[in-house]
Amino acid sequence: MVRHVSGNLPAEVTSFIGRGSEVAAAKKLLASTRLLTLTGPGGVGKTRLARRVGEAVRRAFPDGVWLVEVALVDDGELVALSVAQALGLRDDTSAPLAALTDFLADKNMLLIVDNCEHLIDACAALVNRLIATTAHVRILATSREPLGVAGEQALPIAPLPVPEVDADSGAVASGDSAALRLLVDRAAAADPEFRVGDANRDALAAICVRLEGIPLALELAALRLRVFTPDQVLERLDDALRLLTTGLRTAPRRQQTLEAAIRWSYDLCTTGEQRLWEQLSVFAGGFDLDAAEAVCVIEPPGALIDALSGLVDKSVLSYRQNSHRHDSDGTGRYTMLEPLRQFALARLAAHDGERAVRLRHRDHYYAVARRGRTAYWGGEDVGWFRDVTREHANLRAALRFSLADPDGAHRALEIAAELRPFWEHYRFLLEGYRWLLEALDKDRAHTADRARALAAASVIAAMLSDTESAARYVDDCVEIATELGAAENLVEAELLSALLAFASGDPARALDLAETAAAHADDCAHRGAAMESLAFGYVCALVLEDPRAGALAARFLRAAERHGSHLLGGLAHWAVGTNHWRKGEQDKAIGALRRAVELFRLFDRCVWTASGFDGLAWVAFASGDPVRAARLMGAAVTARRGSTQRLAHAMTEVVGDKVRLQVQEKLGDKDFRAAFDGGAALGLDEAIDYALGAEPAAAPPSPRSAAAGILTRREKDVARLIAAGYSNKRIAGELVISIRTAESHVDHILTKLGFSSRTQIAGWVSANLA
Repeated sequence: MVRHVSGNLPAEVTSFIGRGSEVAAAKKLLASTRLLTLTGPGGVGKTRLARRVGEAVRRAFPDGVWLVEVALVDDGELVALSVAQALGLRDDTSAPLAALTDFLADKNMLLIVDNCEHLIDACAALVNRLIATTAHVRILATSREPLGVAGEQALPIAPLPVPEVDADSGAVASGDSAALRLLVDRAAAADPEFRVGDANRDALAAICVRLEGIPLALELAALRLRVFTPDQVLERLDDALRLLTTGLRTAPRRQQTLEAAIRWSYDLCTTGEQRLWEQLSVFAGGFDLDAAEAVCVIEPPGALIDALSGLVDKSVLSYRQNSHRHDSDGTGRYTMLEPLRQFALARLAAHDGERAVRLRHRDHYYAVARRGRTAYWGGEDVGWFRDVTREHANLRAALRFSLADPDGAHRALEIAAELRPFWEHYRFLLEGYRWLLEALDKDRAHTADRARALAAASVIAAMLSDTESAARYVDDCVEIATELGAAENLVEAELLSALLAFASGDPARALDLAETAAAHADDCAHRGAAMESLAFGYVCALVLEDPRAGALAARFLRAAERHGSHLLGGLAHWAVGTNHWRKGEQDKAIGALRRAVELFRLFDRCVWTASGFDGLAWVAFASGDPVRAARLMGAAVTARRGSTQRLAHAMTEVVGDKVRLQVQEKLGDKDFRAAFDGGAALGLDEAIDYALGAEPAAAPPSPRSAAAGILTRREKDVARLIAAGYSNKRIAGELVISIRTAESHVDHILTKLGFSSRTQIAGWVSANLA
């Protein structure tokens, strides 16, 4: 039985008209090519067709159909990250493309990479790499031009067929066409009273001909049929086309037609709506009402709400209520189609108003990021992480503008540093590291903000196991903080020194430094650093079996409860729970650890959920249930798979390795493998439910270990040699490869299996490759 994963295609909210032959052609081509690119001008319907094709072939791809919206990205270096983000992967590796290709190596899925044209070189390079490094991943791209990748099959998408109209009389010779059906369907959706009859059929057909069957242009024209007759629409379209053709003689004809349709919609707007439309074009990925009011300025004061409503009524904007589990805060979100946004952005630039609007946009999203300084460790953490996740594209746009603006580097430094908890806890380590380093390079003034950004860069470098860079950034941070007398920055540096001590193999010194950092953080009321120091100190004490562990866990929980923290509160409950487990108090441990998992569940991309599974696995084994322990261990491996955030997991794997070997010895290889694979096969929500006490659905039978299929044949060879105790140098000699290649294989094995030690690999080999 094959377990199907559906993917992330959004539900269709309007009917799909025509394109039957194009869907059939795309399905046929996808069966024989790895890369199919739908090409055509803006507004021709490439995106909608690609999604329709994805729905049509969904059952052929067991690992799902996944949509990547490149239009939301304005930096070629973020294209691979956008793919990984769409797939739910973590951005916490120094080699994101390698992590992505490793994840996709054994997948059978369709990636829809939409709107490639503005970053075509980066998209082409990524697609070329994915095709070369995977066997069963197919890619359906949309672009105004082919990607130019070897083996690419391009499918040009023409406008919809239009009615045949007699050139002399203007009468409809053949009334049935996809363009006319689309126009009528959208007109009826906009006005339920709309009807097609003999009196208006010819004019409707003529509209389709004038607009050359371009779907977006037809949809815009359909909206006008609420207030104009078809003849009036046709007359005004003729005027718009004449005006635009005069000004855009060098543009392709279809581009002129689409521009004319958009321009006509623009001309029908009030002056306030036009100014608002232009200013809203600086947003990336949508916006909410608060953002619109903060960024956009139109006259007279108070007119913005009416103008916003007018743009929704005219379908320049679409509006939806936030309803995702992690996004349902009762607010709504506005979005704009890319051709409409590009048109408005060009108008804004022509009016010399773009920089002023982008400055307001930047400062608004700085304020969103800045909230995290207190929200992160307090009761508003769920809302802050939700808002930052929702506004990720806008924050990127604000960072990119700040770094490009001659006077903006310091604001970029502030934004990147304020987002450190998001980069760290929500799996965007590499992206955050990149923004921080770029901002630090451009703004070198000795300020408290620079010290804070250096501390943020240091912690991310440590999480990425780049301890040399992390130590350098700490030293720079201390130098500036000492010079300025910045107590909070010095506390952050103390905690970072503790992290580096642990990374260098000295957990005892790390524990002492963490306790000192916690005390100094309390002295200067740096609440977040105080709780992070207690959390890290507890982990060090747990690893050392130090008697201070219980007191540190209790202090951590009291602080988290006092401040109402959910994320750090989850870690505090995890600390208390694992301390109860250590003392043999398993009933208390279960309650605390389940509470930790419940709190982690409030966050969409929380990296710590796997740690909750680990703790409950330890408790299950101590309570005499090795099967449940093995299942939870499997679930934990899946939850952290693809991550190379080694330092965080290395802190607890000292304990986890011992328990894993005990569980495996108790069950025997065969039963351990069955239970472990059953847990690994659970989806995240299923795994959380199981951790909280629900029984999992029966796993589909498999003739061989599902986990064994994760590694390539060569990686299995390397894993067996690791289990036999071989060093990297000896592995290289045995397999006749370079030491560097051997190291790379070991790194890939650790990443794929979600492990942090060779001991874990040895145990896995015993369970899966014996």
